[in-house]
Amino acid sequence: MKYRRLRQSVLALVVAAVTPHGAFANGLCAGDYMASINGVSPPIQGKVTEVPNPQQQQLVRVEVQDCARMLVIHGDSPLALRQVANDPTQYIGTQPGMTVVFDIWSQDRLTGQVLMPGVDGSVIYELNLVEGYSPDFEGCDISRPDDEMDEENWLIADPALRSEAIDIIATRLGIPAEAAERYVSALRTVAKTDQSDDGVSEILPGETGCPVELTGVKTCRIHPSDTTTIVEANLLLDKDGLLLPATTDGSVSNRVRVDDPGLGDICAPEATLPPADRRLRFKFITAEEENINDVQAVLVDAENDRVKKAHYAEGHAAGLKGRTQAAIESYEAIGSPVKGIHK
Repeated sequence: MKYRRLRQSVLALVVAAVTPHGAFANGLCAGDYMASINGVSPPIQGKVTEVPNPQQQQLVRVEVQDCARMLVIHGDSPLALRQVANDPTQYIGTQPGMTVVFDIWSQDRLTGQVLMPGVDGSVIYELNLVEGYSPDFEGCDISRPDDEMDEENWLIADPALRSEAIDIIATRLGIPAEAAERYVSALRTVAKTDQSDDGVSEILPGETGCPVELTGVKTCRIHPSDTTTIVEANLLLDKDGLLLPATTDGSVSNRVRVDDPGLGDICAPEATLPPADRRLRFKFITAEEENINDVQAVLVDAENDRVKKAHYAEGHAAGLKGRTQAAIESYEAIGSPVKGIHK
């Protein structure tokens, strides 16, 4: 891995992770939606993002069928839509002389457009959940994106570094050791990127990792490690700066959320904990052989992931000492936002 290049990239760009559009492919809530409707001219190219100044609103019912491969919208008459094979968040259907396209934006919101050939206009829709429930996916064997991808596309976060990062954060923020992983959510695997995958390299006999005894062999093939020494950890804060239990369980996008038992059904939530106001992210970047032992801290808005503050600290010592110093520096530089723990 080109750690120097990575350090430069992180310093140049502070980008908070945004939930991808495809994250809710099988997570749309069924139930009653309020549909906002308007006409536009010319038709919208691409996806409808919203319906400004709706001319009509009506309550519709949405069914999620066939393991999310079909949506049925019950308005004035039923409208059946099939999932697009290469875009699981888009659904297409037809009515006499019309094509209907709907896009899922989140588990409780979708938009659509009715197109009529030869007409310089269309009707656009925005549906927002009023009262819903989670569809029954029993027997569907819904897979996560990492299940569908080749193992070669994923790197394992170094277990020792991950554990150490959690301990550093918990100690600095006053989280009891037995509750550390309840409040600190650290990924165990990460997707490979161009920076994290240099591919197979070839070295000459006698070089490190290639025995000189291999007479007649010109080179040795060295495969990249399947373990990464970059660890990302996320914590959630309420509006008063108190830490909330955090989890990614059940999320198809690995997006961290409040671990509230009352929110087990995201389509019919009954919150028992306050919502997250901010997300605190630590990224530990380690390459001892290149004297890199750095930590970046980023504070973002929990709702829209907009960066509020960020700081990148270079570790000036090896091992635990350097990582601890860098973590403390980066955390204090963004204002030490944690004020306690919500129990």
